Amino acid sequence: MAPVLPSRLLGHTNGKFEVFDTNTRNPDTVKNFDIITYTWGATIPPYNCGIDGVKWNVGIAPQKLEDIKRLMVNANVQYLWVDCVCINQTDENEKNVEIPKMYEYYKSARKCYVLMDMDEVWNPQDIVDNLKFIDHILSHMGGASLASEARLTENLTNRLSMWANTNWTFPMDDSTVRSAAIDMGVLNCYSTCISRVRSLFSNLYFSRVWTFQEMLLGKNITIYGINGESISCIGELDTWMDLATDSKDKAYKLQAWIVTSRVLRTASVNAILRIIEEDCLSLDSLQTQVKGISSARTDIINGGPNWWHENHKGISNIFSAISIRPRKCKERRDIFRGLLGVFSGLFTPEEVDRELAGDDIERISFAFFKQLSIKTGHAWTKLAISSGERGECDWIPVVANHSKPLTTDCFAAVVNLGRLKQNGQAKALAMSGINGVPRKYMKILLNQENKGFQFVFKGCNCGKEVKTGVFSSEPIPIHDQPRKVAEDETGRILVQCATILGSIMDPGYDVVEYRRRLLDKLQPYWNVSDPIAKPTGWIDRSVSGTDWERPNPLDFRVHNRSMNYRMEAITDCGSRLQNESTVGISCEVRVNCGCTIVAPFSLIFEAITAVEGSSLGGASAFLDDEDRIVLHDGLGLVQVGDVGSAFNLVAFGGDVGSHKSYSQSCKSTKLYKPVVPKLPWPGGRALVREEFTHGITDSMRDYGYVETGGSGNLLICRNKPLGQYKIIGVCIDEFIENKKGRHEVTIR
Repeated sequence: MAPVLPSRLLGHTNGKFEVFDTNTRNPDTVKNFDIITYTWGATIPPYNCGIDGVKWNVGIAPQKLEDIKRLMVNANVQYLWVDCVCINQTDENEKNVEIPKMYEYYKSARKCYVLMDMDEVWNPQDIVDNLKFIDHILSHMGGASLASEARLTENLTNRLSMWANTNWTFPMDDSTVRSAAIDMGVLNCYSTCISRVRSLFSNLYFSRVWTFQEMLLGKNITIYGINGESISCIGELDTWMDLATDSKDKAYKLQAWIVTSRVLRTASVNAILRIIEEDCLSLDSLQTQVKGISSARTDIINGGPNWWHENHKGISNIFSAISIRPRKCKERRDIFRGLLGVFSGLFTPEEVDRELAGDDIERISFAFFKQLSIKTGHAWTKLAISSGERGECDWIPVVANHSKPLTTDCFAAVVNLGRLKQNGQAKALAMSGINGVPRKYMKILLNQENKGFQFVFKGCNCGKEVKTGVFSSEPIPIHDQPRKVAEDETGRILVQCATILGSIMDPGYDVVEYRRRLLDKLQPYWNVSDPIAKPTGWIDRSVSGTDWERPNPLDFRVHNRSMNYRMEAITDCGSRLQNESTVGISCEVRVNCGCTIVAPFSLIFEAITAVEGSSLGGASAFLDDEDRIVLHDGLGLVQVGDVGSAFNLVAFGGDVGSHKSYSQSCKSTKLYKPVVPKLPWPGGRALVREEFTHGITDSMRDYGYVETGGSGNLLICRNKPLGQYKIIGVCIDEFIENKKGRHEVTIR
């Protein structure tokens, strides 16, 4: 590709800075320009920046502009393209022309600089060396050995001693670690290294849409860390991405090093292992992200500006990589405009002005996926509940986040339905002719209630009398007043809540396995006052020795129970369903027997994905053979931000009256006798919008589902035998009994 010169560049000569039009200079002189990627920071009132050639006011903080100048001086950069002064940000027409050119600019630049605000600047080579040091120690010293007796060199022994006595970073009191008989130097060196790696990837830079694009497009990317005191090169981006993988390697090796050296483990050792286990999970996720980004860069470099025209795996990877950790932007439209450099040529400047202007995220989302589908010949769609009325292309569901659509979570669960026909319809492989009709048995209402991590359950029999003998009965208590859960008992209460959810959401199956799946997917994090309160295997250990350990489904009368908890110690969850858009959303679940549940969005929808045989279950993300991210994400179950709307759980098989029937048995059966279900539990389960109904007059409807490869099978329906299908919901069960099997269908 021939180099494409930007219309303007920022020049630096002998301490003087100016912005100039490149068509006024010799092209051979300015062709070796560099480019920069950075975060703008808080917007400020526009002002005259004082740089020659900038004839408009700029809205970037003066200090940030000074930092860019410092980088040019420090890195000896003569010509730099920097968007804040090389694009007139007050001219929308100019921006619409420049935004689609990002691919050409970043690929034509000689080098790309990342400028990061950092409180502390680290040398990546020191971390590389220290991780090698850890690897060497783990290979040559036992997990319970004394360093002085381990036949290490004097240099290695001294180095371990130095780490044992330097700033302590392992997240546990050093006296507790000392009692566990694990080398203090090993743990402190390990903890320091991985905390620095994670700190870099937690930087504000990795939380923005535009920087995501620029990181993919840039070449020869070098990172500079800057603060009020210093600016210095901290290495290449690829080095830090390798460190993310190396950190994961050391976490798993350290875990094995501790485990294999002990026949019996003390409470202190288990507490240390629990911290390392959490490190392994977070580093797993980080490695997936960085490998997905690296794979995307390879696709773009190898494929050129048109890389996305035929590379449907690469397109999926882009959406997965940017949504696995939702990224923000200041303007709604920039969620999509911020990717136009990656998808070079997707929109012309005129189309950007016409289709991607304003802040109507539904219209912009629809336009983006429609254009992507037309130009690739694949029916790209955002997995959601309702496609809406969109004319010829109404098979494209769109995100309905009216309140705060400022993150890339709208890209989660983007799927490729199949071939796109010229009339705007999708040809997809589907299982059709589902046996039975959808019947409602549960309703979920979304409310904007940010009450923290609350779980309220009221069984439908609470307040009524339960049979205790031939002529005796007693009222079932109701726990209306919320109880604050102490830090150290959080795990036990979470397991109890998960047991309740399993009994309601997934009756008839193993509730112990269900709650393991649910809590593994939710990955709750909470503060503990005593580190041994959250040991390894906490899900089972928390209720060991109690009636909750392995409740007999015939004796566990969930409809006769109630609980009301506020778990204030829970500060975060690893669930992809907990993010900025959902953190303030509470779900109210109403079962047709009368039971009600109120809980956070992330808990309820993870509870749906954790049911037996669900295609929504499993890992949230993994890497394929080419290191592209394959995202299994339940986020597509609901249009995030659709607060006030309701969704119904329906079933094609079983009996939707089974919850009510079982509830009556729980109340009328003597306490010491088992309660045996009389009706089959709902099967062939799906989630649909409340507006969708199936009545007696709809007997001609034909239902099916499209398999999306792990993100949830799309429920489809047509109203007449020769009609076209429409997406109406998402299947919870991986397989639903059907008559016709898999064949190609048309989805409008």
